[in-house]
Amino acid sequence: MPELPEVETVRRMLEENVLGRTIRRVGRSRHRLRDSAPAGGRPAPLQGRVVEALRRHGKFLLIDLSDGLSVISHLGMSGRWLFYASERVPPLAHVHVRVAFEDGTRLWYQDPRRFGTFRPVPTAELANDPSLRNLGPDPLDRPPTGAWLVEQAHALRLSAKSFLLDQRRIPGIGNIYASEILHRAGIHPGRPAGTIRPLEWERIAAETRAVLLEAIGMMGTTFSTYRTLWNEPGSYGAQLLVYDRAGEPCLRCSSPVRRIVQGQRSTYYCSTCQPRRPELARHSEGRGSGRSAPPGRRLR
Repeated sequence: MPELPEVETVRRMLEENVLGRTIRRVGRSRHRLRDSAPAGGRPAPLQGRVVEALRRHGKFLLIDLSDGLSVISHLGMSGRWLFYASERVPPLAHVHVRVAFEDGTRLWYQDPRRFGTFRPVPTAELANDPSLRNLGPDPLDRPPTGAWLVEQAHALRLSAKSFLLDQRRIPGIGNIYASEILHRAGIHPGRPAGTIRPLEWERIAAETRAVLLEAIGMMGTTFSTYRTLWNEPGSYGAQLLVYDRAGEPCLRCSSPVRRIVQGQRSTYYCSTCQPRRPELARHSEGRGSGRSAPPGRRLR
């Protein structure tokens, strides 16, 4: 599933290419997305509205249109937005939303698995929308601090990995970046969040921001379906230190990377760099920040 860096990459590209354009028409396929219309009524018409702003909260993309309407978009498991600057577009399957602008440009939403969202909502009602109202503060708009994380994790028994995946606390982080953040911070993914010490939360806070910004700088991570607005894969996969590297040597200490399942999701970590007993961790000053994989590592 695309996570915050992938959605932020798409948001920035949309902002550069569709901001200020007027919608001429919107075509929808006969196949419903997971969430494509407001409850109890037909979707508001989009024709004639101008794209006024592109925003994001966690993994949700918010497209603000003129006359007080917004579109909530979520890429789900396999969704992607594709932009075409001319009338000539390639034949594509699984295109469920086709936006044509007055100047001839087009914006398509493709989603083979149809777990995504395309739902018009009055802009004034966004804060109370069921998809958004329970989300925590966005980690780029309001980066978490160590002290805030300590407060949030007080006495919690759930694992450090599950804590980072909880969208009510830090929206936007998923499997890939949770594994990378904890590895770079030297925290075992199975440690109860309530046992993590303040200095360790400081490292997690620092690495959260660093990992997300580095991934955005490389247009996110592509393993299968995620693509940018120009149908390009993200290139951060070549920089991943542990994710999807089970059995391979840790790029810090050469111990084998391990894979475990937490909440029916895969977690990757190094038992040497991320021991369950924190006093055994091999810490170094500035741990994690700026460290990348060796050149030439393949993109997965």
